[in-house]
Amino acid sequence: MRRFLIAIDFDGTITQHDTLHLIVDRYGDRSVWDRLTPDVMAGRVSVEEAMQAEFATVRATPGQVLDLVRAEAGIRDGFVSFVEWARGAGHEVHVLSNGFRTVIEDTLSRAGLGDLAFCSHDAEFSEDGTRLIWADRGERCELCNRPCKRFDLAGLHTGLPVAYIGDGVSDRCVCGAADVVFARAELADWLQDAGRRFIAFESFDHVRDALTRIAEVAAR
Repeated sequence: MRRFLIAIDFDGTITQHDTLHLIVDRYGDRSVWDRLTPDVMAGRVSVEEAMQAEFATVRATPGQVLDLVRAEAGIRDGFVSFVEWARGAGHEVHVLSNGFRTVIEDTLSRAGLGDLAFCSHDAEFSEDGTRLIWADRGERCELCNRPCKRFDLAGLHTGLPVAYIGDGVSDRCVCGAADVVFARAELADWLQDAGRRFIAFESFDHVRDALTRIAEVAAR
């Protein structure tokens, strides 16, 4: 079987529900993102600018945020067994996220995957407001004109073919650097409209089965 670098988005991909949305819906003002969504989709406002604007309205303690995520985010079907299978098959697995380190660390640890490598931003939550802490993603990407996940992917330096798994706007640019793309939700709609190839999925069992076939064919 051919080995892959498997890069996985977190919010809405590993989790059943986007943790950023859950946090803003409970402790902030979701209408900020809703107002900015058309500009984000059109590229007039970056994802980072929109996130900063909406999280400026979030007032909660770290404990309140983690309790909310634990209760309502969920883990997508088959994720834990998928990671175990991938590691056993010799694939490398990394999480590339536009979300927050404190949330991701807690979620992965509670799933028994606290050693799974990830790249993300972070946030300092307080009842006085939330401060976002942006990861260093180098210069603006020459393709999407913002610091994006391509920088994180390139920094892994594995030399392996890439399978990317995602669902949203922040996955658009980086999935163009992948050899195989698994997509759902908004990312799948965008790729379909753009006429680009991808494999649709709703559970990680679907991804495992498809990637197994691809890896076996590639190794022949």
